[in-house]
Amino acid sequence: MKQYVFSFCTEQNKPVVWEEAIPAEGMMDAFLKAKNLMKKYKQEKGVPVRVRYKGVRYRHIDIA
Repeated sequence: MKQYVFSFCTEQNKPVVWEEAIPAEGMMDAFLKAKNLMKKYKQEKGVPVRVRYKGVRYRHIDIA
């Protein structure tokens, strides 16, 4: 399973930025989960939240 990394940012005078690694089977699954997290954070914080895709992390892979 891959981890899709997204950057979340609040849109206000002093922006807050954080990253979330979302485990998902595919890109569409990851985007749907990120969209749901964005809605959840928007309700919790009471300010608009932006999402930006950063990349993919692969888990459980041995390179040696």
